[in-house]
Amino acid sequence: MTLPDKEQTPPSMATVLVVDDNEDLVDILTRLLSRYGMNALSAYNGRDCLEIVRNTAVDVIVLDVMMPGMDGPEVCAELKKLALSIPIILLTAKDDMATRGAGMDLGVSEFVVKPVNNKDLLARIKTQISTREWEREIDQTSATIKTS
Repeated sequence: MTLPDKEQTPPSMATVLVVDDNEDLVDILTRLLSRYGMNALSAYNGRDCLEIVRNTAVDVIVLDVMMPGMDGPEVCAELKKLALSIPIILLTAKDDMATRGAGMDLGVSEFVVKPVNNKDLLARIKTQISTREWEREIDQTSATIKTS
């Protein structure tokens, strides 16, 4: 397993939720994210993911497509109903246009094909965190301008 340089570390204490029914993959990814200064949370199914998101501030979700019970697209649809704007990186073993199209319709930010390239995943998470922080700064600036 190759890891990126530490200077490419995303902002510290960003919270990333990893959701996959493969417990070994979740364990590997949460340890990787923790090593790079992030608060890594784990869920092994869609229902647990939704429960965590309802009760915890999450900056990015890394979500598997194919899970028993409630799959990734169903989780995305529920998140959309909750009107949450959390970036979602969809993990898929099935990289086809139908999966990508359905994910884009549900507001997925990124797609990563399994097996996961750790350096690529970390770069994508870092981009999503940076974009989210930038959007928060714009919102704060806009609010300040409106009240002036």
